[in-house]
Amino acid sequence: MRSTFNYFKKALNNRINILERDAEVGYVQFDTFKTGVEGEFKQKKYAFKKKNFWSSNYDIYREDNQQLIGEVIFSVWKSKAEITLINGEKFTMKAKNFWSTKWGLDDTNREVVDFEQTRHFWTDEGTVTANVNDNEKMGLLVLLSVFVNFVYRRRASEAA
Repeated sequence: MRSTFNYFKKALNNRINILERDAEVGYVQFDTFKTGVEGEFKQKKYAFKKKNFWSSNYDIYREDNQQLIGEVIFSVWKSKAEITLINGEKFTMKAKNFWSTKWGLDDTNREVVDFEQTRHFWTDEGTVTANVNDNEKMGLLVLLSVFVNFVYRRRASEAA
């Protein structure tokens, strides 16, 4: 099943809204002074928590029962992240162009999420297209694609 979502982030805001046909279906919220990130997609809540203070990698939890469901390992030298779910599924998200405005989230043999951003002066907008049959997994992968992209963008702006 192929589904397309839009995302929208206002300047100086830590919340990225995810929309389906102009109705909000989810969000990713970065804490201002903490390392935690929370996300929700169609009433399913997740938390992304840094493994430790010095690490750039995150554990993924279901927020309703604090169950660990996976991890995100960010590459230090490349615009790439490895995602491993507790059930053994593995995904790789990486930039598809030089400017890092197009990203793809792949499982072992195909692209399952396509992420494209269009930047405006005071807002960040874009589309996320998911090709996943399981609705719960689709929601998690859409959240992860938004999360990974904005973590890399925050790092790039900090380095500049």
